[in-house]
Amino acid sequence: MTIYYLIPDIFRNQFSVRVLLRSFRRGKAAAYLKSCMSDNKSAIGGIKVFYQHIICLRELGYDAHPLALGGFDGNLFFPEIKSINFGDVEVTETDIVVATEFCPYDGLRFTKATKIMFAQNWSPIIPRKHIEDKHRSYRELGYDHVISCGDYITRFINGVHNEECYSIPNGIDEHVFFCGDNMREENRVLCLPRKNADDIETIKKIVERQVPNVNFILADGLSEQAIALEYRKSDIFLASGYPEGFGLPAVEAMHSGCVVTGFAGRGGREFLIHERTALIAEDSDTIVAAEHLIRVLQDKVLKERLRRAGSDIVKIYTLEAMKKRIGDYYLSLN
Repeated sequence: MTIYYLIPDIFRNQFSVRVLLRSFRRGKAAAYLKSCMSDNKSAIGGIKVFYQHIICLRELGYDAHPLALGGFDGNLFFPEIKSINFGDVEVTETDIVVATEFCPYDGLRFTKATKIMFAQNWSPIIPRKHIEDKHRSYRELGYDHVISCGDYITRFINGVHNEECYSIPNGIDEHVFFCGDNMREENRVLCLPRKNADDIETIKKIVERQVPNVNFILADGLSEQAIALEYRKSDIFLASGYPEGFGLPAVEAMHSGCVVTGFAGRGGREFLIHERTALIAEDSDTIVAAEHLIRVLQDKVLKERLRRAGSDIVKIYTLEAMKKRIGDYYLSLN
């Protein structure tokens, strides 16, 4: 048995005359054509988790590989893991393929194999299906099993599809993401502008009017080691992502000693608990999010209480815990 995690062909735009004309009117035709001719080699958290699963499975003695369905395998994380090209392998009835909810029809191409849907976000589950399939469960679509990376996604699938789903929460590499108290810079607020940049800018303007000594840091496109260093140097992490399937950046930040404010994106609610482990606003409510950030910046007692509680609650999200859940799950399939 070989387990293939399907790396979707999502790194290059498919050419469309309609989109080209729309891009031309916006003055972005050249950029669109470039995106159709070359891969956008950017880091995607869900692909990283696929590779982490593969590493865990190999450590458990399984034969597991990334199977690239397009020209780029998305691997900006683990250079020691080499992918297999779609055209170079024959998947048989003894094999397993694992697909992402973002491309729900990828797994169905492999008619002989056991098919697992791995949902890492709740928001694309319905929109990414064809119109005629929107109300069909993954098993009705043709999958044999369904797993997720978080409690909210599992509850969403249970509720919307009345479908069994096994949760395998994401794990954090504690050798990479750890607290560095001696490096922390007071009132340094780390942001990831790839997640709702306009919201970050609104919050930033409001906060800077009331807290003159705040220092906002925008970080994106960094290696895992580099972003971990940014977390350790920061006092606060502004979680600006929504929707979120799990909220991995917030967990990484809390592992690294940051206080978290911002949004939970629904998926982060299991560890971003308002007034207990973080200060959380309703998704997109930038006014309340700014007010929460100002509170933390001006109240050191509150800030340190949240820091301790946040650090404690994310201790369960380790690679070893994730590997155990993965091992238990695949053992149950035998």
